[in-house]
Amino acid sequence: MFEEFAAFLPWQVDAPDLPGHGAAGGIPPAFESAVRSVAQTVERRPLLGYSQGGRIALGVAVEYPRSVSHLILVSSSPGIADPGLRRDRLKSDAVLADRIESEGLEPFIDRWLAQPLLDGLHRRGSEWCERDRKLRLENRTAGLAAALRGMGQGSQPYFGGRLGELRMPVLVVAGALDPAYVAIGTRIASAAPRGMLVTVEGAGHAVIGEAPDKVADEVGRFLVGSS
Repeated sequence: MFEEFAAFLPWQVDAPDLPGHGAAGGIPPAFESAVRSVAQTVERRPLLGYSQGGRIALGVAVEYPRSVSHLILVSSSPGIADPGLRRDRLKSDAVLADRIESEGLEPFIDRWLAQPLLDGLHRRGSEWCERDRKLRLENRTAGLAAALRGMGQGSQPYFGGRLGELRMPVLVVAGALDPAYVAIGTRIASAAPRGMLVTVEGAGHAVIGEAPDKVADEVGRFLVGSS
């Protein structure tokens, strides 16, 4: 899913499948174990995560700070602060997971891509969207359902109170057309001692797919300019 973005960078980009996704679809997903396994592969390198992957990347940076030289969070949040709302989200994620299992992968992917949150992807054109859809269909029904139960926002600890612990340079990226995540990103960048926020004009939540070249430009400038 990151191949297009990676082509705009002059460095090798490793993109392991998270538990429940792609080739790791058979690995039981749990937020804490996903954080631990990613930390073991980073080896003091820059770590970038988008959306769910960004929440996991933030978990790695908080729990295993020596593993991460630079942190890049794209359309990401620190989790849900209110315990009651977090429990509600856990229940709604479980309901969605049950629906994936009962209806199958393809209907779920089509509903997922029809969300207003991902409208910006349609601007890439029908050929790009069909290729993107085929990549998503390489997942497994059981894997994605398990990932919702084990790595959704309801099952994640809230990291908002620990952002001040981040000592590495932190870049937060959000699409300018995604005001909710611009606001979240502003709070993350303000709380991290070496944090900065960039917004990508003309892009929404799925900015990594909508404008991979622009995101790569911002990431490149950040990595070259910070130490």
